[in-house]
Amino acid sequence: MAQDMEKLEAVTKRTWPVVMAWIGGISAVIGFFVTISGTLDRITKHRKHKAEYEARMTLAKTQASQGEYRASLASYGDLLKEDSTDQTVLKAQLDTAMQWVENFGVYVRQGQNEADVSAPALDQILPVLTAGLTRAKGTDAADIEAHLGWAHWLNAQMTQRESGSIADSDLQDALKTDPTNTYAHALTGFLQLKTGGDLQEAAKHFHLAVASGRARPFVRRLQLGALIYLDKPGSRAELVRVANDMRKNGEAMDAGSRNRILAFCFDPIVTRHNELIESLSAVPNDEARKTYDWLRVRESSDDAEDSENLQSEFIDANLLELSGKREESLAKYRDLHGKLGDGYSSVGKGVNEGIARLTSSAHKKSQ
Repeated sequence: MAQDMEKLEAVTKRTWPVVMAWIGGISAVIGFFVTISGTLDRITKHRKHKAEYEARMTLAKTQASQGEYRASLASYGDLLKEDSTDQTVLKAQLDTAMQWVENFGVYVRQGQNEADVSAPALDQILPVLTAGLTRAKGTDAADIEAHLGWAHWLNAQMTQRESGSIADSDLQDALKTDPTNTYAHALTGFLQLKTGGDLQEAAKHFHLAVASGRARPFVRRLQLGALIYLDKPGSRAELVRVANDMRKNGEAMDAGSRNRILAFCFDPIVTRHNELIESLSAVPNDEARKTYDWLRVRESSDDAEDSENLQSEFIDANLLELSGKREESLAKYRDLHGKLGDGYSSVGKGVNEGIARLTSSAHKKSQ
């Protein structure tokens, strides 16, 4: 019996480590599968969250690209509720706010007050720009300061909730931060012209903005918007110089702006002789002619085409007069007078004045 017990103990001693090892192995396998399962679950959740995140980012970007800035800022705001430090979202939100400021406009229904419609939109924009400024340095900070200035100017003009001095201060700060900042120069030039400032000083700001090479369509939009119909000496000449530069640089200009420049600078119905001469003298004669042709938007009807051709010949007569070719100019005026007859009032008055002017000059020289 004693021997049997000894044998059993011996077997147990040999077997127990094997059993324990087997149990340990099973536990390790189970632990391994639990770990794998947890890892796979985390990977699945991460992929799902990433897909949802990217979808929400895409939605916000699409909203901005379609001009739905209010919805886009709201979408970015929802993403920031989950992680307020997400730099990608913060930058996209800031870029959208600046884009909204550049293209700001509100639809005011009949009976609505503009201030009531624009105030909520500006209240959505201003905090985003202000917060973005705290994170930015250098040119980025100057860009934001300039956009803040524009937003504050809109706030002053459209809601009357503040004075324009805040906008001026922001733009000055932007130029201190970055003396070559495109947005600060363009917006400063625009505001100077809109508030009766010096034309030459404003032109310098626009020149610096254009020279920077950044945001060219935005700069030109402000520049044309400030100059067209600015009825002060030198404004037409500056406008023609801008159009001439745009033509030579291959820049686009919408049909509406082309028509307004033609009417403001070249149309004999609304432009006095001295104003037409200012326009035509702004650039060399050959460039003035090319720019005039570039601005013309061709009409489809035969009558409209005839009208445009006669106005074009009138411009030629004035250019000849400007270049000192008086005899050729007078012949051109007389030829036009024969074509116009008595019923064409668009250029008729200008033609008659040209004939009288050159005839009188020739008479004085002969005496």
